[in-house]
This record gives sequence, C-alpha cells and structure tokens, in this order.
Amino acid sequence: MKNLSFVLLLLVIATPAAAQRVVPRNPKVADAARLLTSPAAQDLIAAQIASLADIILDTKVGPLAALSDPRDDVRPDDTLHSVQRRHDPDYDRHLYERSRHAVATGGAAVGGAMAEAAELRQTADRLRAALTPLIDAARTLSSQQNSQR
Repeated sequence: MKNLSFVLLLLVIATPAAAQRVVPRNPKVADAARLLTSPAAQDLIAAQIASLADIILDTKVGPLAALSDPRDDVRPDDTLHSVQRRHDPDYDRHLYERSRHAVATGGAAVGGAMAEAAELRQTADRLRAALTPLIDAARTLSSQQNSQR
C-alpha cells in the first residue's frame, strides 16, 4: 500500500511537468495558425497545391492502357488529368476547393490545439497549486519517518 501511495504521488507530481512538455509554447505555431486561417493564404496555398498536382496529373498513363481493363476508360494518349476530367468535368475546380478547405481545416486545427494547449497549461498550474500542500505534507511525513528510524 505504501508503494502504491508513493507511485500515485509521483504520478500526480509528474502530470503538470508532462503537460508542459507535451504542449510547448511556440510562437512559430501561432504564426502558422494565423497564416493558415487567412483567406488570402488559403487561396495561395490551394493554388500552389493545384499547380503541383497539375505536374503529377500531366503524367501519361496511356501506355498502360493496354494492360488495364478496357472498362477502365484509359486511352492510349491519356494523362491522369484527362482520365480525371472525363470522370469529373469540374475536376480542377474541385481539386482547388478541396485543397483550400484542407488548408482552412489545418489552420482551424492548429488554432484549436493552441487554445487547448493554453487550457492544459492552466489546468497544470491549478494542479500544481492544489498538489503543493500534499507534496509538502508527504515530504514532512517522510522526513519524520526517516528521523524515527
């Protein structure tokens, strides 16, 4: 029982310190959150993602047409882009919109994580303040027990 109490005490003492390590204060994270929630930045990043996707989508897949199932609708001169556009005529717009939404979601997630980090820091501070008298009492008790030996 003594060991269990000691382990629980150590765990409670370590919790605020662990919370501080898990949720570090980092101004770069705040900058990233601000950037990712900016509509202008979202537009720019989405445009860049679409541009990078275009490079990949311009890959010719037609040579594989002979190896694919004829029902796959891959023609000898096709690129990934042409295949996608056949299935979705608004593919380029949808890619841009999904990219922009993903950037906005990332910004919201970073902002939410920062808000939660602040809350975890406050909780750790409250735990530390509440545990200080218990830790002091445990130290006093331990000192008394050691001096009686």
